Amino acid sequence: MSESENSDRNLEQDNQENARAGVSLGGYQKQIAWRRNKVREMLGRGYAQSEIANTLHISQPIISRDIHFVEKEIRKSMEDYGEHLFEVYRNNLPGLDEMIKKLWTIAESPKTDSKEKIKAIVLVGQYYRERLELVRSEPSLIDRKRYMEKVKQSFF
Repeated sequence: MSESENSDRNLEQDNQENARAGVSLGGYQKQIAWRRNKVREMLGRGYAQSEIANTLHISQPIISRDIHFVEKEIRKSMEDYGEHLFEVYRNNLPGLDEMIKKLWTIAESPKTDSKEKIKAIVLVGQYYRERLELVRSEPSLIDRKRYMEKVKQSFF
């Protein structure tokens, strides 16, 4: 059985339990969101699974499913962040290169007065420093991306 089918089956079981309690679907979804937030909060504080179940007066298998959901959510969030960070890096380098070219064009133009040339040259220096910082960060970004890919493969 796939993970999504298993999750649907678990959701259906929880829904059947709450249907007897007369809770609407919207109300039930709010209860689940609240419970999962409490589980996330308590996990962050170092509570054990059994302590969470006892504190919230909810069965341990439901808490176990919630913990699995929370961990999966955290992994997905980390993965998305790693990919986003790498994309931002990749998109910034060409932009910086283009700005540097335009600034050099301004600085080298005979029509540009000396104050504007100085400003353009100062900006070129700043953009070169920014570009250097980005290039220096590339190995760690690549390592992070590879790590996130390994995490993704090991869990999915």
